[in-house]
Amino acid sequence: METRTSDGRLVAWIFDLPVVELRAGYRAAVYFDRSRRILAAERDDTQVTMQVFQRSDAMVACGIDEALAVLALGAGSFTDAAAADEAFAGYLAARNRTRWARSLGGSAYVEAVRAQVEAEANFDRHWQPAGGELRVLALRDGDRVDAWEPVVEVTAPYRLVAHLESVYLGVLARRTLVATNVRGVVDAAGGKPVLFFGDRYDHWATQGGDGYAAFVGGAQGVATDAQAAWWGERGLGTIPHALIATFQGDTVAAVAAFARHVPGVPLIALVDFHNDSVATSLACAREFGDRLWGVRLDTSSTMVDRSLWPEMGDFNPTGVNPRLVQKVRRALDAEGFQHVRVIVSGGFTADRIQAFEAAGVPVDSYAVGSSLLKGTADYTADVVLREGRPCAKVGRFYRPSERLRPVELASLSPHRGQGAPV
Repeated sequence: METRTSDGRLVAWIFDLPVVELRAGYRAAVYFDRSRRILAAERDDTQVTMQVFQRSDAMVACGIDEALAVLALGAGSFTDAAAADEAFAGYLAARNRTRWARSLGGSAYVEAVRAQVEAEANFDRHWQPAGGELRVLALRDGDRVDAWEPVVEVTAPYRLVAHLESVYLGVLARRTLVATNVRGVVDAAGGKPVLFFGDRYDHWATQGGDGYAAFVGGAQGVATDAQAAWWGERGLGTIPHALIATFQGDTVAAVAAFARHVPGVPLIALVDFHNDSVATSLACAREFGDRLWGVRLDTSSTMVDRSLWPEMGDFNPTGVNPRLVQKVRRALDAEGFQHVRVIVSGGFTADRIQAFEAAGVPVDSYAVGSSLLKGTADYTADVVLREGRPCAKVGRFYRPSERLRPVELASLSPHRGQGAPV
């Protein structure tokens, strides 16, 4: 199935957008939705040009294709606003009945889903897409951008797009934050693989977009299938401490079970369960030999690995530290296991990775989680032209950009008569 347009942008269906809710203004800040209703009531078709930007340098823009999908599917107006409001209320009621019926399953759930689809179709009868009245220019996901640089430019009668501003700005903010943070650790790692393990640090519903943003930022793997879905891959992972616990703390037995039941996946041992990473790494290497792809060190920041107890005093011994990695590497090499890679995880940031690399710590891959979801990448959208002439709040003005490219919004969503993906 096609997931990209002919010019390489992600198609709109990938994002699973709540299209009815977008069109109804349900996801909009109320002042935006009220603005479009006022203009519709006034029959005001004033055309504006809006430019979307953020306020930091050296950011990795992301969420652009998703924001374009929001515009492609959500821009437009109602042929009868009162009837649309009534139809949307019916849709919400049907949606809530479907959620309740899901716990029942069977025919009750099927009937509820059918009623919801009919309610959605009833709402859409009152909808008129923006069509050719909407013109958009945009950068690409992954482009580096600086403060104030336009990332998206929208020209349309304001009443057709006002209700979407909250949504596309939020999309851009979240995706750019993750992509920029990931690019920071990828650059710090100097070409070594970085794995995005951010699934446990935020709501499950963010996984698809966050995983895609991590991919745009340069991550070579993600933790869940959902995080990899937008770019057509699968999640990666080793074994958790919990699996080792179920095997009575026997790491070798747990890894052996993984090897038996998950063939074709690189065999990586998690080696800190007993806080003795050197001994556990060697035990796994001796047992699995050439089959062992790597070992992962994940020592807690409040713990000191047993191998370091005799030599504490002139370095910070807690967590996964350079001395511990070196001891594991030397122990493996001394017994002929040079092929076994060393993966590290647990509280890594761009600065910490940069310090490891500067010191020549023998790490082969970094798994990074919570630090990649921290910070801000706030976006703003401003009207800068009215009917083609300058008109903006003080401090804002139209910024020409040779980097922006026209977007064919019709190519992002299915056309009438076009087959569904299979």
